[in-house]
Amino acid sequence: MNLKPPHAAASGEWQAQTYDPNKPGLEQNPLKGFLPFSKQPSESVDPNNSFPHSMEWFYVSLRDLMTGWNTYNWAPLDAYLNDIASRGNQAAFRVYVDYPGRTTGIPQFLINGGLLTRDYDQNGNHDTSTHSLAPDWNDANLNTALRQFVAALGARYDGDSRIGFVTAGLYGFWGEWHTWPYDAAPNDWRMNQTNMDALLTAFKDAFHTTQVLARYPYSASTATLKNAFGYHDDSFAYATLFETDWDFWNLITQNGVQNIWQTHPIGGELYPPLQQDTSFWQTWPNQNGQNYQTSVETTHASWMMYDRLFKTSLPNATASANALRGHKMLGYTLYNSGVQLPDSPASSLTVNVKLQNKGVAPFYYNWPVEFGVLNASDVWVKSLGTASWNLKSVLPGGADYSFAFSASHNLPAGDYKLVMRVVNPLSNGKPLRFANTRQDANRSGWLTLSGFRVTASATTSTTLADPPLTGGPTPTPTPTPTPTPTPTPTPTPTPTPTPTPTPTPTPTPTPTPTPTPPAGTTVYEAEASGNTLVSPAAVSSCATCSGGSKVGYVGNGSGTLRFNGVTAPAAGDYTLTIYYLNGDASRSASLSVNGGAGASISFPSSGGWTTVASKTTTVHLQAGANTLLFSQTTGYAPDFDRIVLSASGGGGGVTPLVFDNYDNANQYNTLHTNDMGGGYWGDGTISSNGSELSLNGVSWWDATFSAAETNVDLSAYIPRLRREERHERRLF
Repeated sequence: MNLKPPHAAASGEWQAQTYDPNKPGLEQNPLKGFLPFSKQPSESVDPNNSFPHSMEWFYVSLRDLMTGWNTYNWAPLDAYLNDIASRGNQAAFRVYVDYPGRTTGIPQFLINGGLLTRDYDQNGNHDTSTHSLAPDWNDANLNTALRQFVAALGARYDGDSRIGFVTAGLYGFWGEWHTWPYDAAPNDWRMNQTNMDALLTAFKDAFHTTQVLARYPYSASTATLKNAFGYHDDSFAYATLFETDWDFWNLITQNGVQNIWQTHPIGGELYPPLQQDTSFWQTWPNQNGQNYQTSVETTHASWMMYDRLFKTSLPNATASANALRGHKMLGYTLYNSGVQLPDSPASSLTVNVKLQNKGVAPFYYNWPVEFGVLNASDVWVKSLGTASWNLKSVLPGGADYSFAFSASHNLPAGDYKLVMRVVNPLSNGKPLRFANTRQDANRSGWLTLSGFRVTASATTSTTLADPPLTGGPTPTPTPTPTPTPTPTPTPTPTPTPTPTPTPTPTPTPTPTPTPTPPAGTTVYEAEASGNTLVSPAAVSSCATCSGGSKVGYVGNGSGTLRFNGVTAPAAGDYTLTIYYLNGDASRSASLSVNGGAGASISFPSSGGWTTVASKTTTVHLQAGANTLLFSQTTGYAPDFDRIVLSASGGGGGVTPLVFDNYDNANQYNTLHTNDMGGGYWGDGTISSNGSELSLNGVSWWDATFSAAETNVDLSAYIPRLRREERHERRLF
């Protein structure tokens, strides 16, 4: 694609680059997003082509890989890795010993040596013709073998370009580091703390480049071990947030590793019953399970197994679009915000580059960054070499990170283009694309940084016209960054200010800049440190706003503002007054309360981007702390100054008890519909109008577990009641 002819730029001028979150190819960026279970290497047809992805997942048994003491057969593992790599993808995998329903993964030499094994009928182990066996997890020979294997695995595969991530499996059902329900006397099968620490230490010592994810932070007894791994949540969007003390993020925070995502990845699997729910993506946010977007933003997750997405079709275009949105919001999104080419001698070139991360997590590997030259006709001329930049340091949040590269180019006089790419070490691996309009503009897989002109005396920068944005609404323009031409990747926060378009003559509401709230109201500032902002949403100064600041850039598909800790004395309806600024004729925003469905609110012009107006609506809150999330999928919302909460009468309410209606739509088997707290699915009391229903440790799980209902009268069956606590139920 040829752009307009270049023209000379001022010496040392910084060139602002345009953010394009819809750039084609971002959905295939490596080492992030949804991933399917890989096909068997012997199968010729890949069933996973219906949805974009850059990684594939597989399990392999220890029995297939370890044939004796320090003796290994790596062929089964290499077969998977080579097959996945042949499609340009990288692998995430786990080695297991005990996978319920599969043939035992225990190496035969350990069984022959007298290892105690146990048959069991839980977790679907007897649902198939093959049964697994649980070993004595504290057997000395077994633990020696496990540690030997991990050391050999790391020696052979640490840093292997075919591998994206390894999960620290081996121990427990499915290698998930638990033995539920055999975790209490008289059938306590758990590995003791000494052996767990030793096994985790083996993983830590064996892998120095490839990222390893553990299941539970409490499996390690020391802070050093807890901080040596990323973590995977295999019940994502079901047991992720703060509903019970054993939910994933509760365990993460209780163990003091809530910032682990800054150096080690978060991954896992979308809860399997939610994968089977065809309505999961019908609305944004989702109505079933926990709020997906909140789960991603809270955990900073990079990747999720989601096999059903690849094996079955989504019901309609809305579901497909929302699933793609959920896929793309995982992990990093790198954006080149500014470029500077200072004048140089004729044969040399220096470029200063600013990067931002518009995603939720870092890119966890320092892959090489290569620079190349195209001529004026976009024909490849040469590579200028690679730089070793600390890409892992580029954290989300809107800060600029500065890098530099210098090289001798020895080019003849003429006009050229400077291009850049992050080199995937997998030779045919999918390229890492930047969220820029100039990504792929002149060469596929490369980001065009700038033009430059070589003369007999100097190399000088030239500016290039920007390609158009990819579909969707036009984003707010990015200002020219402040020059910081240091090669050291030091964060330089430069949050993007809110635009100030020309005011519209449309009649506007009476502005209310900073009124004093009446008694009985509570004010929450948009810029408060306790709120959660997702880029590009950012705080900027505002002289007419109540706290001297406002939040802009909410919307355009990704920017969100979440008020946390909005407190209500009792459950019920409350009046919410939203103070905003809007220089356009009209803007809108979606308001979601406590992760529920978003309600669209229209905001007429306030009279300008420095004029505050108000909009009133009603919200239903639960007693105690609540969250209010503002977003906008199709454009930008107005800027937000603050919200004011006041009582509107009412309060209280009746908790419904849901029974099945035989419509083949599962009502409550995975969705906490009848959950009344206390750590059980049904536990507590429902009362209304003098009548009371008490439930103590009761669950409808087993009567309705299947994805479709039995469509028969359940009174014909004897209810089976089970306490549900720390475990994970697999469907496939």
